[in-house]
Amino acid sequence: MRALVISDTHFGAWTGEDILRESENLALLDPHLEVDEVIFLGDMFDLLFGSQRDAFRAAEGLLALLRSRLQGKRFVFLAGNHDHHMVSSAGERVVDLELATGKERSQLGVELRRADLFRAFLERHLEGVEVDIRYPTYTFGGVLCTHGHYLDFHARRAGAMGGKLLARALWWIAIGGHEHTPTLEDYEATITVLTSLLYGIAQLPNGTNAQQRAFSAFQAVGRGVHASAAPLRAVERASTWVARELTRSGRSSRASDAAHARWTEAEMAKYRGARSDEVRRREKTGAPAGAEVPNMTMARLIRPSDPLGPAVTAFDTVVHNLGWVTEKNQVVFAHTHQPLEAATVAGSDIRYWNTGSWIYEPDLSSRDAYLAYLRNAWPGTAVLIDSDEAEPRLIRMREHLNPLHTTLSNS
Repeated sequence: MRALVISDTHFGAWTGEDILRESENLALLDPHLEVDEVIFLGDMFDLLFGSQRDAFRAAEGLLALLRSRLQGKRFVFLAGNHDHHMVSSAGERVVDLELATGKERSQLGVELRRADLFRAFLERHLEGVEVDIRYPTYTFGGVLCTHGHYLDFHARRAGAMGGKLLARALWWIAIGGHEHTPTLEDYEATITVLTSLLYGIAQLPNGTNAQQRAFSAFQAVGRGVHASAAPLRAVERASTWVARELTRSGRSSRASDAAHARWTEAEMAKYRGARSDEVRRREKTGAPAGAEVPNMTMARLIRPSDPLGPAVTAFDTVVHNLGWVTEKNQVVFAHTHQPLEAATVAGSDIRYWNTGSWIYEPDLSSRDAYLAYLRNAWPGTAVLIDSDEAEPRLIRMREHLNPLHTTLSNS
């Protein structure tokens, strides 16, 4: 049995290019769909930074491809934080039905299924495919799969002072501030606080004064927290050039330094070109705050260009807090947009894979940040789980398009 695990297409986002709406990228994914099921680990739709109508429309090409390739097979969907509304709204509808009908949840049957509007949407677009919606985890071949957004709480608490203060405030809001090992309900409460406001604002018409003001305010908060974390990020980023033990990449620190040293005028031209492209994209899409939006503290503290270690360490804390252990001690997660293969954390016997993303959102704040993005988060990746193989395998479908790859290969 084989399953392809993908995530983070962020259809409808203003904050980057949702590249799977393009036929050439769908063509790169197509050959890898010879599997028994596709597991989608959330953030298919970006409902925090885009309208629901635009997001669903943008996903039509991918859903058509999945329908044609998965006939008689299975599609499993798990929500992420950017489409968490799918989970929260479904829960609200269940409560509404219980109150309206006087029935317990177990007695609702057909009524409950009819009220599950997102399931109806998927079943309509994936006719002939078995649709299963799970949350927050799903296990295939002994490998645990989940989006991974609970890691944000621990990433913030482990970060610089601005992040710690925000995390502490959110903790007090969500569960009263009591210091204890978080439960599943605690993590969910915090995520709901984080996403509900952004979802409401995102559904306003793009470009309204209210929306522009809200995004500007959130961006200012995010910049302040990011500035407070800058010294720590600088130290962490420097450490990644000399030690990449998390990814089994096989590259030595000498090779990384040599690659960095080859950053010439040609690379600078690519960087300047990327900045120009982003300006044009913002003008075309009317993005309220451009590509910096998804890096705001309210949405995600871990940036794709950040070092790989802190996010894995934070997620390992979640896995142990919730007792998410599998027979193989192998976990596939998403959320950070940083593809990983067999990453480990000191003192933990669990190995981690990350699906990466299918949204192009370069960090253009500096040359080094852009280089880190190309190294750590180039989009177009997935994880293959094969029950006949000892461990999952990371697949990089667009690496031949990575400016860093083409630069190095032509050096």
